[in-house]
Amino acid sequence: MEQLELPEPARRVLAEAGYHRLFPPQEAAVRAGLLRGRSLVVSSPTGSGKSLIGLLAALRAVAGGGRAVYLAPLRSLVYERAREWRRLLGEGLGARVAVATGDYDRVEPWLADADAALLTYEKFDSLLRHGASWLYSVDVLVVDEVHYVGDPGRGPTLEAALARFLARSGASTQIVAMSATVPNAGEIAEWLGAELVVSEWRPVPLREGVLYRGEITWRDAERSSVRRVTGVEALDAALDTVRDGGQAIVFVQSRRRAEELAERLASSRALERRELPGWLYEALSLQEHRRLNERLLSLAGRGVAFHHAGLASYQREAIERLFRERLVDVLVATTTLAAGVNLPARRVVVDSLYRFRRGRSEAIRVSEYKQLAGRAGRPGLDERGEAVIVARGEEQFWNALIHYVNGEPEPVESMLASEKALRSQVLAIVASEGAMYPEELLAVLNRTLYASKRGDLLFHVKRVAGQLEEMGLLRLDGGVFEATALGRRAAQLYVDPITVHRMYTGLRRVERFDVHRLLFLALWNSDSVLLRPPRGSSYMEEAEEELASLGFSDYDNYDLAVAAQALYTVDMLVDWVSELPEEELLAKYGIEPGDLRAVVEAAEWLVYALREVARLQGHPLAGRIEALRWMVKYGVAEELVELVKLPGIGRVRARILYQSGVRTAEDVARLGPDGLQRLLRGLGRRGAEQASAAAAGAPRASRRGGGGKGRGRSLLDYLGG
Repeated sequence: MEQLELPEPARRVLAEAGYHRLFPPQEAAVRAGLLRGRSLVVSSPTGSGKSLIGLLAALRAVAGGGRAVYLAPLRSLVYERAREWRRLLGEGLGARVAVATGDYDRVEPWLADADAALLTYEKFDSLLRHGASWLYSVDVLVVDEVHYVGDPGRGPTLEAALARFLARSGASTQIVAMSATVPNAGEIAEWLGAELVVSEWRPVPLREGVLYRGEITWRDAERSSVRRVTGVEALDAALDTVRDGGQAIVFVQSRRRAEELAERLASSRALERRELPGWLYEALSLQEHRRLNERLLSLAGRGVAFHHAGLASYQREAIERLFRERLVDVLVATTTLAAGVNLPARRVVVDSLYRFRRGRSEAIRVSEYKQLAGRAGRPGLDERGEAVIVARGEEQFWNALIHYVNGEPEPVESMLASEKALRSQVLAIVASEGAMYPEELLAVLNRTLYASKRGDLLFHVKRVAGQLEEMGLLRLDGGVFEATALGRRAAQLYVDPITVHRMYTGLRRVERFDVHRLLFLALWNSDSVLLRPPRGSSYMEEAEEELASLGFSDYDNYDLAVAAQALYTVDMLVDWVSELPEEELLAKYGIEPGDLRAVVEAAEWLVYALREVARLQGHPLAGRIEALRWMVKYGVAEELVELVKLPGIGRVRARILYQSGVRTAEDVARLGPDGLQRLLRGLGRRGAEQASAAAAGAPRASRRGGGGKGRGRSLLDYLGG
């Protein structure tokens, strides 16, 4: 470390943080010119030290007075990396380190003053859409998990954003991209104008095998037997490593399977009971999720836990900490865990290579399996990691052994040519530039991975540009592309252009404040998280009627199915803003806390987008739609919006205050901290003081409760009934 070409303060910070030697992939990156400003694509296995490579580039830039930006696909990855960057860059060098992951309609100018900024792909893209030109002059751009460019969801966003960056950034900008092991990493390097560094080195050797009929056949043809204990081979394989002092993660294809296997293992009494730490009881004390928290505590006491997206974030974090601190031996999880935080185990067990999607079973990709397998092996704790696939039948055994254990990951392919992705990105590019000649637009798009591999996008661009023009989002005037006011807003709002167009069209048919109708208009044609209605329900027929009432006829069977899901989701949201207790709501719709949070976050953003479209249209309900946004965010009726905006005053406390005659921020300010604590049992002194201070500083317009339009009214008054 002492010999690295870094300013002395940067070397000192690394030494103080405990970095004394480089792993082979890190050495290879340094030899390839990492610390001389060369752009690199580093392709190596999970856990091989790629994060330090990005950090070294950032340290070099920041210590030299420059700026660094880090990009990752998931918030959890951004926050995990931010802890390290804040410690080394912030505390060590005194640099200003900023993090931004959400709210895609904010430019956040303070980011321009940061020495280092950590962003999600989507936040990076949204900043470019809002004209954050400072991004084009950063000294180093670190792109984590760049193989996500082949992901159908996030891929087009990352690819188009990087294309815009490549088209406008200076030649002196260093790009350091980290990738999982993929066969065409060279194509990604060529696209980014970077040197390729490839390494197969892992800090802990990985052994892969297939479990069939109680026996694991390893890649090297060795075999080992697994004792049958639970009647479930995946669990028996996990117990096999626990008996040897290790921990195991069992990856399953569904939430239900995760919970079933965790309960099965707990009831088998194969693991020892254990005392749980006090922090866990405190972490899982939220009354709204009492039943689920009690289940999690009971399982943890038996040495097992489950983990999936249906859990609330605080529950997932508690379980991750339990496993990290070795307080549980077996974690049964869906595959979303592998894409998030770094949580290794000695043995990873893949219960199935198949998953259900859109009502049918499909095999996972080899690259997905390799990502799961990459979690095996804890540096400093295990001599090796083990990844075991469970096979059900001889055909599955040979398929797993040949195509997955001994197979190569699929090459990364561009997802940009899909009509939906290109439509959004074409509008975003034109809107962020103001006006462009068609050849200028093509020049940007020709910097994409798609164009570098397959050639010109002219045909596809002509098609989507025509669609955008028909929707009134784009116009071609004098041979120049220009976004309309609605088109610019659609791009900035980070919503599919078709969704914005249909919001604009549907609002013309909305004459009064109808919560159900407005929520349906916001959700029905979006990418939001929607709930599936029960089988045999009449939601398809009801959706047809709703669409007709809003003047829509240009939809297909897929649109209608989405509309039915939107209608069912709207019913849930109406119960939410009607203040149905959370546990009752979860039970009624068969969902879990994480589902509710995902739906609420998506719906809040879409209602905000609807409000913005209404403002552009000059719609008289724009102000009430803003109130609806806050209703959705906090799960309250309109009359509580002002109260629930105060810190520490959630939906339950706001209702208690309202029923006690405390109905505005001004009322709360008059009440003071002492009065708040008398009314709200359980509210601490600090919380009472914060709420009281916020109420005292609330704008006077807010204190009037929006002119009194919603005060004292029942939700039924404006549900359209």
